[in-house]
Amino acid sequence: MVDLQFVIGGYTGGRVRWEPSDSVWEWNDARRVWEPRTTMPTARGGLAVAALDGRIHALGGAQRDPLSQHQIYDVATNTWKGANAMPTPRDHLAAVAFQGRIWVIGGRSSFMGDQYANVEIYDPAVDAWRTGAALPRGRGGLAATVLGDHIFVFGGEAPLRIFAANEMYEPARDGWIAKAPLPTPRHGIGAVAVGGRIYVPGGGREPGLAVTAVNEAFTP
Repeated sequence: MVDLQFVIGGYTGGRVRWEPSDSVWEWNDARRVWEPRTTMPTARGGLAVAALDGRIHALGGAQRDPLSQHQIYDVATNTWKGANAMPTPRDHLAAVAFQGRIWVIGGRSSFMGDQYANVEIYDPAVDAWRTGAALPRGRGGLAATVLGDHIFVFGGEAPLRIFAANEMYEPARDGWIAKAPLPTPRHGIGAVAVGGRIYVPGGGREPGLAVTAVNEAFTP
């Protein structure tokens, strides 16, 4: 069985002008092509997405100012609907599905603005949010993934600082534990758990727009 793969929103353009996108693309593995799907109700870049029970939650992001929008895509019906907005508008955040809920982690108001450590947790059963244990340090451009019974958060950026942090959420103590840091501090990254390891590819090693081909794996 092939896992479904989607690319949702983001920015087009370049350094002079960034344009938020509402596009949704699904990978057709049989045909080896990306196929368009119903567009998001709100065009945005710097958003986060998380999949739970056949639905993809698109959270936050920005057009010019940070957004609190929370919209849900139903994979089976190719349709979108609105959901209760995030309490904190933010972009360059991270999101994961964990314990039957959507966890929104970190993010920022702008590159030089507020850097959020707060964690907000959405329960789809009641369409409501609650506050979770905050990160040790606020930052945007971070990555998060789930492995086993834990959430892991990597890297990120605050004004003029790049993070190597690797922090694990421990449900038993409802708190974050520092783990072995990234060998290469980076922001604008992703993270994925495969075969008991977490892979953290790409990102930037300098503040702002920067790129690298680094790919590092963490084994808990």
